[in-house]
Amino acid sequence: MWKKIASLILRNRVGILIGLITFMLVCLVCIFTWGVRFTTSNAQLLPSSDPVMQDFNHFQETFGSEANMIVIGYEDERMGQVENLMQWEDLLKDIQEIPGIEGIFSMNEAKKLVRDTMNGGFKIENIISESQQTDWNLMRNEIRKFPFYESLLFNKDNEAMQVVVYMDPGIIDSEERVKDVVKINDMVNQFIKDTGISLYLSGMPVIRTMNSQQVKGETITFILASLGVTCLIFFLFFRSFRATFVAVSVVLSAVILCFAMLSVFDYEITLLTALVPPLLIVIGIPNCIYLLNKYQAEYKMHRNKIKALQRMIMHVGNPAMLTNLTTAFGFFTFVFTESSTLREFGTIASLNIIGIFIFSFLLIPTLYSYFPAPKKRHLSHHQTNWTNTILNGMENLVLHHRRWVYVSAGLILVFSIIGISQMTTSGNLLDDMSKKAKFYRDISFFDNEFGGVLPLEVVIDTKRSNGVTSLSTLNKMDEVSSYIDSLDLSSKPIAVSELVKFAKQGYYGSDPDFYELPTNQERAFILNEIQQTQGDANLIGNYVDSTGSIARMTTLLKNLESKDMENVIAHINTRLREVFPEEQYDSYVTGMAYVFMKGTTYLTKNLLLSLSLAVFLIAIFMAIMFRSPQMILIALIPNFLPLLTTAGVMGYIGIPIKPSTILVFSIAFGIAVDDTIHFLAKYRQDLNLFHGNISKAVEYSIQEVGNSMFYTSVVLFAGFSVFMFSGFMGIVALGGLISFTLLVAMLSNLILLPSLLLSYNSLTTKRFKNPDVDFFDESEEN
Repeated sequence: MWKKIASLILRNRVGILIGLITFMLVCLVCIFTWGVRFTTSNAQLLPSSDPVMQDFNHFQETFGSEANMIVIGYEDERMGQVENLMQWEDLLKDIQEIPGIEGIFSMNEAKKLVRDTMNGGFKIENIISESQQTDWNLMRNEIRKFPFYESLLFNKDNEAMQVVVYMDPGIIDSEERVKDVVKINDMVNQFIKDTGISLYLSGMPVIRTMNSQQVKGETITFILASLGVTCLIFFLFFRSFRATFVAVSVVLSAVILCFAMLSVFDYEITLLTALVPPLLIVIGIPNCIYLLNKYQAEYKMHRNKIKALQRMIMHVGNPAMLTNLTTAFGFFTFVFTESSTLREFGTIASLNIIGIFIFSFLLIPTLYSYFPAPKKRHLSHHQTNWTNTILNGMENLVLHHRRWVYVSAGLILVFSIIGISQMTTSGNLLDDMSKKAKFYRDISFFDNEFGGVLPLEVVIDTKRSNGVTSLSTLNKMDEVSSYIDSLDLSSKPIAVSELVKFAKQGYYGSDPDFYELPTNQERAFILNEIQQTQGDANLIGNYVDSTGSIARMTTLLKNLESKDMENVIAHINTRLREVFPEEQYDSYVTGMAYVFMKGTTYLTKNLLLSLSLAVFLIAIFMAIMFRSPQMILIALIPNFLPLLTTAGVMGYIGIPIKPSTILVFSIAFGIAVDDTIHFLAKYRQDLNLFHGNISKAVEYSIQEVGNSMFYTSVVLFAGFSVFMFSGFMGIVALGGLISFTLLVAMLSNLILLPSLLLSYNSLTTKRFKNPDVDFFDESEEN
């Protein structure tokens, strides 16, 4: 088959080049016509059928978005200076004028309830009068008389203050949010520059925007960095600008195809899909290495360029096709998860890996058929002393010291198992963000001074109209609110019970001593006064639904470790069940922080399943290729050992299991098994060549394929190491762990795999001589 394919490619070179150029132009037209969009919305990790997701959707249908709040904080006495205070007011006015901003809540906008003795109800008045707005100390003292605003506007224990900016919920998942947050960030930075006063900016719109901006910036950076690093190493190995140009052409064609697919499928660029283009570059270069090494080795033997190209396609075709298929299957298994983010990532990655295989087998022989024959200096790397020395050392270990190979493998296995026992999991919303980024440091300010920025909601359904305003319900809500506050892991909760306390304080002349729930005697007339209040229809409307039967309790969590967050939410749920019995009430905890934590747990389980599926599918490939159960085992052992070693290292150095690190195993396994297939394919050919002499076949296979395996491993190691310079800690871990895993996999496939073949030759010889289907038959070349 591959002889016919080689003949077809070499006889239709002009048509292939015209077809590829035309195809690339079509891809570019798709990119520029439909465009490529960076994500502006949160990825939905949980399926819609999940109870936690259903609760969150129910909450949003009842109360709207809970992630539209931006906070600006400060703690500096210089803010009281007149010129700084004026600039501060100008800053707030400029922010208010941004189209996507619904309103700003600061000391100047803080309200108090004043009993209207003439008309009934309450009058809503500003706490800070216009004449007081230039006296910062007076403003602070006045606002502190109202406990309702504690942790909303001020910290009662120090001088820290904050302002709340509300964005239009309609733009939260749009590009307008990104533009508005960037404007606010620029304004805040200008204020810091002009006054020298530190301001802190946070809130979910800010966190999401800074994340998306970082993804946008890193996408191009990593494409260029991975291309530069891998091509530099490629050039150092092959010492040929021509070979490097061909390799660049292959991988850039795949990158263009990737962006075209994103446009056509209408997929947004997320943190995961942004990885695909640099992954294609890193994975695509090895295809070029195997093809060019074989071409040069063949040309060196008989000095016939066309014959060398033909044999290159024939000899590398099957192994390369199978290795690319196994790598693609490693990514394709993500399609079977229920996460749309993972499905998109798996679809784009797997299709483009097949694409880069096709590009390499069309472009390389076509272009090289027009290029001059290789010169002596282009072939000199085949005799590179240092690589030959390394391979000879490995060969010596395999042939004469297999006992030490197995002892070393056993010790590594024990080491890994101990490390694996120490592994932890993580599902933190902010876990993958750079700890050095300013917006991450700003989060720490709000954690310390105001309790946090991650939204958490408690919803109570009384199952009866106006049940929320009954005194028993208010007392129960206050009990839960006090319990959450006592945990000291979040901001002070805001609920209708706090608003009723606020109303009672207003009823008694704003005396802070009366900030408490009304008694049975007070309840009726205070609630009646609230209902008669004019001027603010949303006095309690933001915290109670239209029927008065469902209430919300809002708090902002600190940036907790996933286990701590899970424990906190478990404690809150337990108290909820105690205070609000399930027979009478429906209650649940929700909010973006909780949904994300559950989503990452769900995603981790799905990734583990996809890894298992990848192993199963690749084992089937091995079974089809070699028709021997023993060979399946021998092929998988050298690829499991690197995965176990990486897992052990993660346990020792404290890298938790989370979506970004679970990806390591699926990606690394799909790539590492490529070396196994190439080695076994060459071994299969050499076993026939040396008439069943296993020692000779192993020795020759190490020398023949070892160079290519070494080159590709170095390229992959360097290519994935580029990700370690990311601003996302998850991507840093991904790059470092994959690089380490592939390095161990190379050693495993060049030392442990041939050792196993020699030790178990009695189990492999018979099947290898006469398989039912010979995947690596070379008879065609003769």
